[in-house]
Amino acid sequence: MTLWRVRATVDDRPGYLAVLAASLALKSVNILSVQVHATEAGVVDEFLVDAPQRLSADELGEAIRRGRGRDPWVCRADARVLVDEPTRALGLAATVLADPTLLESALSALLGGCEVTRGGPDSRPGLTATAMVLADPAGGALVARRAEPAFTPAEFARAQALVQVASARVAQRYR
Repeated sequence: MTLWRVRATVDDRPGYLAVLAASLALKSVNILSVQVHATEAGVVDEFLVDAPQRLSADELGEAIRRGRGRDPWVCRADARVLVDEPTRALGLAATVLADPTLLESALSALLGGCEVTRGGPDSRPGLTATAMVLADPAGGALVARRAEPAFTPAEFARAQALVQVASARVAQRYR
């Protein structure tokens, strides 16, 4: 079996997620975890799945489309992603609390390994599909970028919460 991370937009209506799950089951794909990201375009569901080794990324994407999923994004995963999101986020918060200078690497880990760089002081916090700008506790901004999958408002909120942990720690040092 092979682990995959999968994202797809699904209509937020009764039964639509069940149709997608059934389509994956027909290919012997087991859903190990689901995260739901509400967006303006609908609900983006992120799955960690275990699929037969013979199943390709294209075949997995096609099973998602047959199950009424739109804009599928499929990426191989490894065993490290088996840690659930709340546990991973708490671990990253503890890291940043212990050492706020590790915020950039913690944000990258929180957001799936994307690039995080320092932006200029004129950068304003915000979110696009491929970038998010966050206030840097040290001044200026932090900019996270990735080509795909698109950032979601839920990921932006998580990133902002991690920045708040670092900000609180930095403020505590200067009291």
